[in-house]
Amino acid sequence: MVNKSTNIQNMITKESIFTSLMILMEKKNFKEISITEITKKAGVSRMAFYRNYNIKEDIITTYLDELFNEYSKEVMQKETLYNYENLRLYFSYFRKHEKLISNLINSSLTNILLEKCIESFYELSQTIFCKNSLLPEKHKFWIEYMAGGLYNVLIEWAKNGMKQSDDYMATTVSEFINK
Repeated sequence: MVNKSTNIQNMITKESIFTSLMILMEKKNFKEISITEITKKAGVSRMAFYRNYNIKEDIITTYLDELFNEYSKEVMQKETLYNYENLRLYFSYFRKHEKLISNLINSSLTNILLEKCIESFYELSQTIFCKNSLLPEKHKFWIEYMAGGLYNVLIEWAKNGMKQSDDYMATTVSEFINK
């Protein structure tokens, strides 16, 4: 059984590794960054890295899993996935993580974000009553369409410096969905 102290230390280790990766990605392409560089910058051992991750991409996927889990908890309090409040929340969450999005764009790793977006939206759609009740064979295509659209809007918004407010983005996407 893992004690509370070990869990806290593990969380600190993971946060240190993630932060170090983000700092390194501001200076270098992701492919050029070694695990040794990450662990040295984080002040942790390679063993600590491998206790938490298999490869360096896992740092990003783990962080995105946590980000989407937080988002999902808030969204599940609503009755539908694609309403204005949840869209505003989506843009708000990613605004808080602008550096991550920027680093993913600069390192050509946005496919990881798209995969996690689709996965998260699919899971959310299974637990939330969606007003667009579709036949099961069409449901997967609907999720891919909606997640892909939101992902592409997010990437374009990020590339342009996230100048528009979260409210503006939610209103705009709501208009697209309701047309």
